[in-house]
Amino acid sequence: MTKIADLIHIPERVHQGDFVLKLTEGVRRAEDTLRSYVVTPQLVQCFDQALSLIRSAVEAGTSKGAYLHGSFGSGKSHFMAVLSLLLQNHPGARSIPELAEVVSRHNRWTEGRRFLVVPYHLIGATSLESAVLGQYADYVRKLHPEAPTPGFYRAEKLFEDARRLRERMGDAQFFAQLGHSEGGDDDGWGELDSAWEAAGFEAALAAPPGSEERARLVGDLVDAFFGSARDLAAGREEGFVSLDEGLVILSRHARDLGYDAVVLFLDELILWLASHAADLPFLQREGQKVVKLVESTLAERPIPVVSFIARQRDLRELVGEHLPGAEQLGFADVLNW
Repeated sequence: MTKIADLIHIPERVHQGDFVLKLTEGVRRAEDTLRSYVVTPQLVQCFDQALSLIRSAVEAGTSKGAYLHGSFGSGKSHFMAVLSLLLQNHPGARSIPELAEVVSRHNRWTEGRRFLVVPYHLIGATSLESAVLGQYADYVRKLHPEAPTPGFYRAEKLFEDARRLRERMGDAQFFAQLGHSEGGDDDGWGELDSAWEAAGFEAALAAPPGSEERARLVGDLVDAFFGSARDLAAGREEGFVSLDEGLVILSRHARDLGYDAVVLFLDELILWLASHAADLPFLQREGQKVVKLVESTLAERPIPVVSFIARQRDLRELVGEHLPGAEQLGFADVLNW
């Protein structure tokens, strides 16, 4: 007699986490992600809305953001993983029958465009800068190991050390190593990896914060001499420039790598903020930065940054008991972008 166990795989035990997909794993294990994904009519609308949001950002040249709201285990990470695969033109994602009409409709504007999709894990981060900027630098280093480091790191002390190092090494050796010069061969990155010389170096040192040459010099100094600055910045908020300035640098860096837009999947941002609900100064400081993902007070970003933030509950509900009435109203305004 055939037993049910012979027809259906029934695990001996299950845990709550067994039914939850981690975003980074979902993108990396694309075939497994797509094999287990069921697209409902409601999800078809959600994919259409998400792609339309990215389209509006690309065509208008402005950054945008949206919340993905759903309870624990409702499929937010799975949705973002499949959306990431669609943006990367993964054939398995594009051939999902239920999404055929959506894919066809959006082909007109996605064709020929490149999207840098960055998944995030925020739990344990010390600040939004260390999470968004630091993890972008780590992710791009793996994706494009030949590309220069983005100039996210605070510069002045770095520049002082670079001046002293230049005096000890001499110009020839210092600039050869700074420019990654090994015979002058073109490595395919063109101006991204152009050599430094004394006049350009001094001009970059004197350039205002946020300028392109200054940011490039910071990244090249970190690459050539001060690799530990990445680790220091990851552990300290003051190791990075402000989030506003950093997102301009991020946008410029991605543009120089040939991308048309950056898509940030912030899978745990709300949980990360909620985990600090009892720390009112932290919550106010970091919560106010969320709006910077969309609105910038600095120079325009060369390409748009589109942010998708997953949330299980409205953060105002999660932290309400820890905030006085006036602070609750102010916090609500910050998160209403």
